[in-house]
Amino acid sequence: MSFLAALDALPPNDPARAGLFMQRLRADWRALFAELRADRPVLELPIFTMVSRWTDVVDVLSRNETFRVTYAPMMDPSVGPYMLGRDGAEENWRDKSVMRALMRWDDVPGIRALAAATAAEALAATAPPTVDVVQAVSRLVPLRVVQHCFGFPAPDDAMLRWSWATQADMFHNIANVKARHDACVQAGTEMRAWVRSFLATRRPWDQAAGEDTVSRLLRLTAGGLSGLDPEQVVSNVCGLLVGAIETSSQAIVNATEQILLRPEVATRALRAARGNEEAAFDAIVWEALRFNPMTTFVIRTAATDAVLGPGTPYETKVTAGTRIAAGIGSAMFDPGVFPEPDAFRERRRTAYLHTGFGPHECLGQFVAYAIIPETIRHILLLPGLRLREGDASRVDFAGGPFAEHFVLAHGAAG
Repeated sequence: MSFLAALDALPPNDPARAGLFMQRLRADWRALFAELRADRPVLELPIFTMVSRWTDVVDVLSRNETFRVTYAPMMDPSVGPYMLGRDGAEENWRDKSVMRALMRWDDVPGIRALAAATAAEALAATAPPTVDVVQAVSRLVPLRVVQHCFGFPAPDDAMLRWSWATQADMFHNIANVKARHDACVQAGTEMRAWVRSFLATRRPWDQAAGEDTVSRLLRLTAGGLSGLDPEQVVSNVCGLLVGAIETSSQAIVNATEQILLRPEVATRALRAARGNEEAAFDAIVWEALRFNPMTTFVIRTAATDAVLGPGTPYETKVTAGTRIAAGIGSAMFDPGVFPEPDAFRERRRTAYLHTGFGPHECLGQFVAYAIIPETIRHILLLPGLRLREGDASRVDFAGGPFAEHFVLAHGAAG
């Protein structure tokens, strides 16, 4: 029985409809979304209303004052009022402008070089026959970028813990699990205390302090030009960590797995990696990630009564307060934008939704464009890298929202 046939057999407000959706999503999200795009582009469920076609997904993500982010209740008690949790507000307009100016485009080559050096050193220490990508390198590389390029040099164990707890609640707590939220608030409280202490030792007017993002922010603020008060500075420094580590780690794991699942693609990727063909290699990585993105949908909330799919035969009215699920994973398989969507072929990077779309497109997208493929390049350069037999290389989430283990074989085959 098709998903929609099974769904329509249930009463409209039956909570089992949401359970059926999540079950099918976990079992085969691509098949589920293909059915929705074809037959039910707007799907109303008790937990949210889903849009699955490219045009409707980007429409929702573009209208940020109509369809607003849901992060503020998790962010505010943790890292303080932060731009990512605000739509149509001063914090979003001001803080994003400031931080984007400070995360300079010409930093990217140095960031990529740091990613390369970090990955090479970490992987050189992994003796055959196996390597755990998560434990060895996928979290380590973005951690080092936050510490050295962004200028937030807290201890490794603390940063990893703060990153996990904040991302798990802010972006992966749809069920509003209290324990997860409490851990996020505790992590944010600890992080802000560390940042306050760290910033108190800095001399912001000292050019020798560094050319990292935090040093630039302090110089700008000391000159009265950022518009930020001390606590707003602290929140924005915390934000440099919140969005970086777990998202990047998951992307590294997912794309690496998808490449290795396709021997012909793996051969091309390895050839490009060995030949330092950066553009060709990066294109393979972003296409691989399309087949298993970091998330298949993001949530927004209707701030007012609104219309989904305006002007289409499936135009649907939603009331204020309705949660909207924008199917970014589905949109990247919409044949109107991705011809032959089931074929693995390199496409223009701007078509992908890996870093979001519209006003909330990832602030650090160009950092991600550097560190994710560069880390994967070094993973693939391990001699004899391959998936282990059976399910031995299955990604292990250990019951949480993020990959905790991804164990591959390398070295001579046994």
